[in-house]
Amino acid sequence: MENTVIGADHVHTAATVRRRQRQFVPPTALHPDLKTKTDTAPVDQLFYATVDECPDPNCRPLLLDRVAADAGATRRPANSACHIASEVYGGLPAELVDEDDAATTVFHPSPLFCRLPAEYHNPEPALDARYATRGTAQRRQEADNAVVLVDGFQVWGADFLHQ
Repeated sequence: MENTVIGADHVHTAATVRRRQRQFVPPTALHPDLKTKTDTAPVDQLFYATVDECPDPNCRPLLLDRVAADAGATRRPANSACHIASEVYGGLPAELVDEDDAATTVFHPSPLFCRLPAEYHNPEPALDARYATRGTAQRRQEADNAVVLVDGFQVWGADFLHQ
């Protein structure tokens, strides 16, 4: 993985994820079939920074900006989150697809994010067009929700949505 400095003085890698004393492997490594033609380093750093609860108030926002600037990079965490949720629950639960059900969870995904799982199983060209038409702010929100969801699964497993 590339060690691009995202803030003033630090990067996030597997070696930095020690605070919770658990092993974390980013979805880009676990699900190579989900890879796109984009650089996965910013996506991995975003996952690591989220899991490690980076105390730098600028870190996650800067990483989210980098990921959201590229439609392909945004697709990685979103697809990973949908893939993992589908495996955890044996399909995508209503709490991720239905905005009313989503509001009852501890996760509280945005309405924009709730549309993502509903479209997750569409053919590739439809998903490519969807990400290409999203604005940077929309992609940023989707990426943020996606990494929080994956982190929640890492910590709580299937109980994450139903706490």
